[in-house]
Amino acid sequence: MFPIWFVILGIIVYIIAYWGYAKWYDKNVWEPDPKRPTPAHTYMDGIRFFPVSKYVLYGFQFKGIAGLGPIFGPFIAMFYGWLPALLWILVGNFFIGWIQDYSTLMMSVRNEGKTMGPLTYEIISPRARSCLMGFLLFYLILITAVFVFLCSCFFMWYGESVLAMIFLLIGGVVSGAMLYRLKTGVAASTIVGLILVIIGIVLGVYYPIVYENLGFWIIITSIILFIAAAAPLIDFTHPVIYLASYPAIFGILLLIFAELISPITNVPIVQPEWLGVFGITPEGAPGDFWGSAGSPGPIWPILMVSIACGAISGWHSLVSTSGSAGQLDVETDALPVGGGAMIMEGLLALSALGAFMVAAVSPGTPKWTALITGAENLLTPIFGSNAVSWIDGFYGMWLELYALTIEMLVMRFFTMAMKDLTSGRPALQTAIANRFVAALIVLIIGGGFAYSGAWINLWLLFGGSNQLLAGLALTLVSIYLAKVKKPSKYTLGPAIFMIITCEAALLYESLKFFYKVFWLGGFFAKPPLSNYPPLAQGLNVIFGIIGLVLFILGLIVAYDAAKAYGRARRGE
Repeated sequence: MFPIWFVILGIIVYIIAYWGYAKWYDKNVWEPDPKRPTPAHTYMDGIRFFPVSKYVLYGFQFKGIAGLGPIFGPFIAMFYGWLPALLWILVGNFFIGWIQDYSTLMMSVRNEGKTMGPLTYEIISPRARSCLMGFLLFYLILITAVFVFLCSCFFMWYGESVLAMIFLLIGGVVSGAMLYRLKTGVAASTIVGLILVIIGIVLGVYYPIVYENLGFWIIITSIILFIAAAAPLIDFTHPVIYLASYPAIFGILLLIFAELISPITNVPIVQPEWLGVFGITPEGAPGDFWGSAGSPGPIWPILMVSIACGAISGWHSLVSTSGSAGQLDVETDALPVGGGAMIMEGLLALSALGAFMVAAVSPGTPKWTALITGAENLLTPIFGSNAVSWIDGFYGMWLELYALTIEMLVMRFFTMAMKDLTSGRPALQTAIANRFVAALIVLIIGGGFAYSGAWINLWLLFGGSNQLLAGLALTLVSIYLAKVKKPSKYTLGPAIFMIITCEAALLYESLKFFYKVFWLGGFFAKPPLSNYPPLAQGLNVIFGIIGLVLFILGLIVAYDAAKAYGRARRGE
């Protein structure tokens, strides 16, 4: 069996999703008006509000939402076999994923470009807003823990990616200066930026920078992220993310092409399609309810939170409301930007799943190795064995740019969340909610968590909070639609499913940490922390507590949202 069949199925499903369901929903529910002024024009300040071409904004939105979730999530989901992962990527994206991204974007645009905090305050309740902001702080710290660790690993393991990423950052800054400062136009600024990226890739292959010290690369990654947090959005983060969308999308299309011709290149699927309700352990033994020996646990709710993007992601609501809503030129651009970018992320998840399916590795193998191995297997028959170093170099950078660009936005959103949480307390806001101090706080805490070595458990805790945020965002949209007398059932049903699923996942993951420490007397950790059992156990208890806090905060927001929806339906 070859990957071609599931790729064709995925493309057909996504075509129907966008040109069928999404077009119908756009026309009959939101009814975008190209003549209605958007916040980008009404509040234009050149910082957060400024109109952007839909082509540029699509690139920013796609690269802003697409991180490592749709790449490594399918690998974790393959503990149960590739078939459940495939079905969730297709069904979740069709009914839940794109509709959340697009609807939250439109909701923000129709409400003066307001972000999730103010929208929750006005639409649900002040208490829900406070709980949501607290939820976001913990959630963003978890993202930082996972992504800083992985960014540093990619730099360390794939020396070819170092110069490629440096030139991508330089290219983004140059491209942004040409576009926004010198007004040279999208085409010219993009071409110059991409030339610099290509130069970086070539130099990276010929002059790889290899230094196997994780701590060193964590420092380098943190410096880059601190610069991104301190520099104006329009000068650094926005153009870098836009420019990164080109190699990001090219890498997807290259994998998809290789998977479509897999019968010709004779690259078959070598991974099993189904491995049971509890999956398998890295050693190949059947898993159990508590995921002994490293398996994730029961397929529900774990499958839905292991693929932390690609099917559905709460992170996307932050990008839509805090990012793209302030740059949308006209309302009719919202569907290709919001919905279209999410459909492309579904293709990213499909391409990554295909690479894992043809890689003869077990789920115990390091995730980055498995992806690169799959890419080599798919592309070497096309380009020849001499191209292996180029494949490794490009896809090493590919993984790095997906991780690093997302974390750039995390830094900004953490600062915004800190400002919202400390509003009304000027002294506290000045002390800890400025972008410099906030960046240091999230980098130090997230970096400390990353050193715990409890990677897969942190990933699932992050996934549970990420998908729960999506459920809460869909609930917020449903309440708004009910208030303005528009159909809300298309968002409410998915919202209820995601809230129940993710609350169960957060509770499960929290209890799993406590079970490991207090019942078995062990911990989830790897060196160097595993050499200090009391410290590892203490940090595992902290992770369990964070999971419970997220569970309780989510429950409060959902409860207040249910009451607000009832009031909206009654016209109160």
